[in-house]
Amino acid sequence: MIKPSALAATLCIITTATSMAHANEHEQMMQNMMQMQRCISETVDMRYLEDMAANGEKMAKHIKQLCESDQRQQAQDSAMTYAKDMQSNPNFQAMKKCTAQMGNAFPGAQALQEEFDIDSLKENHVCDEL
Repeated sequence: MIKPSALAATLCIITTATSMAHANEHEQMMQNMMQMQRCISETVDMRYLEDMAANGEKMAKHIKQLCESDQRQQAQDSAMTYAKDMQSNPNFQAMKKCTAQMGNAFPGAQALQEEFDIDSLKENHVCDEL
């Protein structure tokens, strides 16, 4: 039979080890995020990021309006053109490289890759994805 003091010591060791592992993971994630932030600030024009956010909102509203008014082909064409423009922009390409360094540790990285994926747009209609 395990004595209460041995059990308490074991739980304390497990808790400490688990906390240290989480702290190390958290520290690594923070270092990766700092590296990504540094990469973006060094390679991406900040004005581009601001414009990208504003234009993205406008485009999303435009596509949604087209879908709601049964102009599906125009919505699909607009989404495809926008995605191609994004993919060809050097700032966007640099941003993708910076976020790719994070891998799965940064949820936004995968979303960025998927949102402007031309093959995905060809397979799935933009109105069906809203």
